[in-house]
Amino acid sequence: MRVGLFTESYDPVINGVSTSVKTLAAELAAAGHAPVVVAPRFPGFTDEGQNSGGAADVLRLPSIRTRLNPDNPFVVPPLLGWAPSLLRPASDLRTAFDLVHTQQPFGLGMHGRRYARRRGVPLVSTYHTLYDEYAHYFPFLPRPLTRVLMARHLRRYYNGCDAVIVPSKAAGRVLRRLGVTDALLRVVPTGVPPPPAVMPNAVRQARRAFDLPDDGTPVLLFVGRLAREKNLDLLLRAFARLQTEEARLGGSAAPALLLLAGSGPHLPTCRRLAGELGIEARVRFTGFLSRTQLAPVYAVATLFVFPSATDTQGVVLSEAQSHGLPCVVVNGGGAPEFVRDGVDALVVPPGDVAAFHAAVAALLADPARRRAMAVAALESHLRPTPAGMARQIISVYEAALAGCGRGGVSSSAAAVRHTAEP
Repeated sequence: MRVGLFTESYDPVINGVSTSVKTLAAELAAAGHAPVVVAPRFPGFTDEGQNSGGAADVLRLPSIRTRLNPDNPFVVPPLLGWAPSLLRPASDLRTAFDLVHTQQPFGLGMHGRRYARRRGVPLVSTYHTLYDEYAHYFPFLPRPLTRVLMARHLRRYYNGCDAVIVPSKAAGRVLRRLGVTDALLRVVPTGVPPPPAVMPNAVRQARRAFDLPDDGTPVLLFVGRLAREKNLDLLLRAFARLQTEEARLGGSAAPALLLLAGSGPHLPTCRRLAGELGIEARVRFTGFLSRTQLAPVYAVATLFVFPSATDTQGVVLSEAQSHGLPCVVVNGGGAPEFVRDGVDALVVPPGDVAAFHAAVAALLADPARRRAMAVAALESHLRPTPAGMARQIISVYEAALAGCGRGGVSSSAAAVRHTAEP
């Protein structure tokens, strides 16, 4: 099966979507299929390893960057019938896809939809992101209007698919509320590969790189894009409370450090807030890290802290638990579905700085409980595997192909598209 994976997020961008796509592409290739990743061109970056081993082909399309989100180039959607030359009917066999699987409902997602219609092949899409929580990226429109327009577009786009994959039950509930047909939805979490072996020298290098002493100082770790929707203000304010409490109580233990691994548009705000709260000396910002660089960072951490209430899954949570890290998690989005409150994590109410601080403080004060949670995290049955993810998605593909009637559109999706699509 030749599958076109249309995604706005791919190397060198590292986030939950790019990780999911890369993992799926590798598993599809290992299963004997032929995935082709269609992604935006990234200035100064060249793909390596194409057509070698189990790697997928990567087709890069012309992209543009904006001041609102400069780290993520995107492909202009098909306006007035325009399409990149590689996606036009006269293009070569590199784009002869049996099925299209889009990862976003915008630029490249719309090109993927257009391709599927014109070539008469099934269209599958994954809903990775709670897009209504990203209205602040469109400051030129009033937020209520942005949300209305977004909801309308999402409903039309996903109802026009043959199947819609959601990484969590919470994500499925969001789409149902928007009016997406329930019969189209399939829950398939992103699989998390086993962690690589981390050599002691790599751990020492990570400690030196980020000024983390090897004296028992607790390290709280966040991994992810530094963006407003990740609710990092809550994390910084909870950490400030922790610092105040440690100073008040005194004692011989070294005060904790907070390590924020990642980059993004909210970095200057985070730095400024850390300064205003008087905690800048105890906060470390790593900047962009590759997957190989992240492994020793997980290894030096004491706890994983995840304040976001807008992630549909929170792949980094499963990554942290594969390294044996207890977690403190906000009860929002799909992330809580992948931990067990009181067993391998503590789940706290969204927006509650005091509760987040209290959970972190309780675990730091109880090494025996942390050790028990670490064991539980390593043994968790909730951590999805790449092979399991691929098996489920291949089943979705096969059902979409089997359900296609004349013209490549399943009967259920065709009825919706007839009324919902322009």
